[in-house]
Amino acid sequence: MEQTTNSFKRAYNRAGLSVAALYGTVAKGEAIALILLFGILSVLAGGGLLPSVDVQGILDSGTFNPMDLIDSMVGTGVIATVLTVFLLVQACAWIVGYVIMRLIMPETKPIEKRNLPFGQFLMIALMCFGVWGVGATLGNLASYFGAETESMLDPTAFGFESLPYLIYAMIGAPIVEELTFRKALLDGLHDTHAGYAAVVSGLLFGIMHGNHMQFFLAFFLGMIFAMVYQRTGRVIYTMLLHAMINTTATLPELFALGGVEIDGVWNAVVFSLILAGLIVLLVKRRHPLLQAEKTAVPDANRAVYQNVGMRIVRIAGLVLIGVQGMILVVSGLLASGGSSGVGYLVH
Repeated sequence: MEQTTNSFKRAYNRAGLSVAALYGTVAKGEAIALILLFGILSVLAGGGLLPSVDVQGILDSGTFNPMDLIDSMVGTGVIATVLTVFLLVQACAWIVGYVIMRLIMPETKPIEKRNLPFGQFLMIALMCFGVWGVGATLGNLASYFGAETESMLDPTAFGFESLPYLIYAMIGAPIVEELTFRKALLDGLHDTHAGYAAVVSGLLFGIMHGNHMQFFLAFFLGMIFAMVYQRTGRVIYTMLLHAMINTTATLPELFALGGVEIDGVWNAVVFSLILAGLIVLLVKRRHPLLQAEKTAVPDANRAVYQNVGMRIVRIAGLVLIGVQGMILVVSGLLASGGSSGVGYLVH
């Protein structure tokens, strides 16, 4: 029995270390992408290739920050190009992270492939909307009291030039994130215990987002995605569910690009889906998808959560969330006004 406990500890230690490695890879990718973004913009503007941008005026203003340069270029057509470069670098970082995770978390016994009937897929989709609503509400409690929650680097502020970001949110993010947090992670965990594997997958997925606005919704949805993948062995189902949520969250911005305001209709439809999802969750709470057998492993909680890998990833997550919080506080202090944004995307 002690050997089983040790095998639990080893598996979840590897899980923590693999996600910590993913953190590092994605963070480096983001740093490189940001350097490229500001570098390209600075070279274009400084070389006189964007005559409509008053670079010298921005520099002489006495309160220069990189976002001033970006804001001045909105409408020039350059933002969409550099944003695409930024996202491609980020996607490459996620792919490298996936390979590293595979090296740290080798696949154990393959998950048996099963098809998911369409009716069950719709039921799970409604459940996703239910937990999405609860998670978004918890994550955005601060905004309901007037706190600033909009990032200084919110790409949706760029108008039509934010289209590459919106496409990545709807398609790219579900692919790379499901490959890492469901396939790579669960292929090495699913034979330990379905319940623990699902909770850890969701927990690490929430921490990876690095901010309090998205933590809860990513945590709750990550657990459902994990349960689906463990039951079917097909990551395409979780990619579709993930894309469904991100696309729904992105629709107001997509329509706004064409000058169409759908916030009222969108709020009503989403509220109905969330309410229906919560009812389905309540009625189907004993569905096999949501159940996991009890484990006979002694002191399983300690074996799963109290190991080097999981401790490292928790510390990294706290640092990420803390830094994000500081950025939001500082941006709120520096901002002269404007409305606060609310986080609904899973990525």
